[in-house]
Amino acid sequence: MLEQPTAHLDVSAMLAAGAMPFLLGGSFYRWRYSRRLEHELHAARRAERRLRHEVHRDKLTGLANRAALEADIRQALCTEGPAFERNALLLLDLDRFKAINDTMGHDAGDRLLALFGARLRRAFSGEATVYRLGGDEFVLTAGGASSQAEAEMLAARVKALFEAPFDLGEAQVASGCSIGIAFVERTDTATGEVLKRADLALYEAKAVSGNSHAFHSEILTHAAQQRAEAERDVARGLENSEFFLEFLPIAGAASGAIRAFEALLRWQHPLRGVIGEQAFIEPSEQSPGTRSLGYWTLKAACTEAERWPSPTGLTVAPFAPQLKERDFVEQVRQCLGETGLPAGRLTIEVTGDFSTEDLALIADNLKGLRALGVRIALGGGAGSSLPLNLIAELQPHQVTIDLTAIRATHGSERSVALLSCLIKTGQVLRLAIAVRGIEKESEVDCAQASGAVEVRGPWISPALTDVTALLKAGAATDLRRSA
Repeated sequence: MLEQPTAHLDVSAMLAAGAMPFLLGGSFYRWRYSRRLEHELHAARRAERRLRHEVHRDKLTGLANRAALEADIRQALCTEGPAFERNALLLLDLDRFKAINDTMGHDAGDRLLALFGARLRRAFSGEATVYRLGGDEFVLTAGGASSQAEAEMLAARVKALFEAPFDLGEAQVASGCSIGIAFVERTDTATGEVLKRADLALYEAKAVSGNSHAFHSEILTHAAQQRAEAERDVARGLENSEFFLEFLPIAGAASGAIRAFEALLRWQHPLRGVIGEQAFIEPSEQSPGTRSLGYWTLKAACTEAERWPSPTGLTVAPFAPQLKERDFVEQVRQCLGETGLPAGRLTIEVTGDFSTEDLALIADNLKGLRALGVRIALGGGAGSSLPLNLIAELQPHQVTIDLTAIRATHGSERSVALLSCLIKTGQVLRLAIAVRGIEKESEVDCAQASGAVEVRGPWISPALTDVTALLKAGAATDLRRSA
């Protein structure tokens, strides 16, 4: 019987024909599945790392962001026992950033942020972590900086980063920053607690002009609580119609006849009685209700002034934050339209000290008001000179000299002589000069002889709730004779 030849398998041919799964059974499928699963797992891990990086990284500067800061502080607060470190947290806010954004555009502002972030990263690489919270706010945290002296050194190094200007392409700009310093304490339970303390310190640092720092203290916390309480009180007072206006007569220095009235905000407080705005102006300026209260004041004053015989004028001194609002010109336009008061009868008086950052926006708003036909007065001259820098920047129609402030600074004997000098200086500059705070006949005589255009104060007339009787007496009424 012939032996059958042994069959030889052509593996190559069978592989080409797709017979390998048949030969190996289910093991090949399991191998392919495990390889695919491994690839998918690696891809998922890469995607997770990329997502984590994106979630914790600021796109503009490449720095860690707020989410990363919260995660890092949360981890630090979870550390127990001796391993816990009391670290300094520096909250940084760029000076003049808003002015750069407004005048040079958002691209220039973004470039400034990116350049500052790069300087911070290079300066503190390996010894501190830098975060960008958003806008022009940055945070610096450093391990081992547990004392005020060590935090002071960090703040000094941050401020030194502004010694060289920033090249924004179309121009080089100088800047600075305000720094609020707090410490991550064992008693903290959340990132927000640390940031709140640092923000209170930052608020204090901003009160000092340029490249300044401040540490948090319990005094700042107490002051913040008082401000918050006052802000709630103002909001309640506005809701309950507790605010009202008085009007201070403004007379021509030469004629003594009524020319205008200054609107003065008053508060019929349920506990404190009637109080003037100086008693609540500071908390209300920082309150979110400032816009509502300021607009109420402007509209109520214009509504009243519209009833006065033309050309009797109205002077209103807005809160400082109002002057920096982007839509302030539109607010005034709307108010004039709703009340029917002609723009030429309204004078906006600008008072207070302003930073360089604020001046650009205020000057732009005042330019818009002048285009409407509104008059601009600059409240200044409280010392022995006129505020020449503000006069050049804001271009007012007139400057109002505060004689009360001069008297408080230099005494009654010198106040009249200084008043005369200031008025004459204004004449040299071709500025109309008004005087407020007149308390004596000699002061009104000095204002008249020196060439002032307007006077107001207790010797002329006290502030009045109802000016109807005074206006009925006619425009020629000499307030000096009735004082």
